[in-house]
Amino acid sequence: MSDFLSNFNGSNYNHRKQDKESQGEKPTRRKPAAEAKKNSEADNQSPEPMLKRRANLPNENEEIDHSYKKKKKRKGRLLILLVVASCLLLGLFYYQQTHVKVPNFVGKEISDVQVWATKNKVTPKVKQSYNSSKEANTILAQGQKAGSRLKKGGILPITNSSGPNPEEKIPLPDFTKMNKQQAERWIEEKKASNLSLIEEYSDTVEKDKMIRSEIANAEVTPESYKRKDAAKVYYSKGKQTYQKDIKVPDFQRKTRGDVETWAKNNEIELTYTEKPSNDIPADSIIDQSIAKDQKIAKKDKMQVTVSLGKGYVVPNFSEYNLEDAASALEGVHIQAKGIYTENLPYGQLVSQSEEAGKVLSAKDNLTIKVFYSLGQPYMKDLRGTMVEGGLQKYFHDEFQSKGANINYVIRRVDSDQPKGTVVGMSHYSDYIPLNLTVSIDISLGNLGSAPTSFPNNTGGDNGGTDNNESGGQNTGAEAGGGSQTSPASE
Repeated sequence: MSDFLSNFNGSNYNHRKQDKESQGEKPTRRKPAAEAKKNSEADNQSPEPMLKRRANLPNENEEIDHSYKKKKKRKGRLLILLVVASCLLLGLFYYQQTHVKVPNFVGKEISDVQVWATKNKVTPKVKQSYNSSKEANTILAQGQKAGSRLKKGGILPITNSSGPNPEEKIPLPDFTKMNKQQAERWIEEKKASNLSLIEEYSDTVEKDKMIRSEIANAEVTPESYKRKDAAKVYYSKGKQTYQKDIKVPDFQRKTRGDVETWAKNNEIELTYTEKPSNDIPADSIIDQSIAKDQKIAKKDKMQVTVSLGKGYVVPNFSEYNLEDAASALEGVHIQAKGIYTENLPYGQLVSQSEEAGKVLSAKDNLTIKVFYSLGQPYMKDLRGTMVEGGLQKYFHDEFQSKGANINYVIRRVDSDQPKGTVVGMSHYSDYIPLNLTVSIDISLGNLGSAPTSFPNNTGGDNGGTDNNESGGQNTGAEAGGGSQTSPASE
């Protein structure tokens, strides 16, 4: 007994408590008096509830933890915080999925907005505005602040630049006083996008100087020019130089068409000379100014000689007479003719239409006119042998067709010769000049007997006078008829 009680003294009790704690056992505590009383009352009740209560009673070896409720409350609060945080995260996730962050589109192209809007299911509402400082299709402003969020399916208002106002009047400067670089700066400054600068080669205008200008609308002047008007200003690139890399073929006996095709394809300036040739067919090349296999450049000049075919050398017709001249040159039509002259002897060459030694070709008029002298014209005595009706033919064939300007006038006179017979002449049986008018008397056939003699008509160029002694004879021109002049010489 004493041994048993010794276990509960101070030192042994503490020692045993430390041993239990070291072994993981919780120290038991004594039940208070109130609790013992409740337990005694419970023992007096029905056995069934007593069993349940006993089942709920802590083991007398167990220790009650008073911090349990605090821990439980802490767990509850933590669970609530977790639920709230989860809801916030879900809400944030949902917001992120249904809203999109709006970038800063100011200064960017409208195509960037369209790509972004399509990707994020946003509808851009575009407002156009003229602006001289921003290029066309550049964003000037946006209705949603950059960095803010916009709900997908929403509308993003933006202001887009339409570029400079096309209706604005911008008078054109004097481009003749500006080089190409200055003109480009003016176009950039005025945003004149419809004004084009075109360069082309020129052999006469200095490089970078204006050649000409053109405005599409003829009614627009440089003073009334607007930004929308189309115009072109041409500037010189100077003289064009080419590399000598074109090899010249041998064109001898080639056709003119072959040379023209080659020259056109290689931009060669081709010129022609023509001459007859008995060896080279017509329209074929005889010679070329640049030898074959030599190299030339574009725009270079070249000359070729083209055959006109067989040539005909004009002879010296002074070596031929009138009868032989017509057959002097085969292939050429020769018109040989005799004409009256005052100073050249009969048979001498007067002239030929083509110079001796000249070469004629098919391109030329292959007709040569040759004239030989018939000497001085001679007037025959036509009295009694010629009637009035034959005078025209006689004077034409005998004189006028042969180059002599010999004409005649007639007068009607009383005569016993048959009516219409030539009975008098101012000139007959004598050489006459190339220019002369002969007076001829024509019988009226009104006298019964022939006169004893013919009138003396051997006077000078004044036509002579009628010396018939027959009374009542008409010594002047026939009344009402006057004088008749033969047709003019050819």
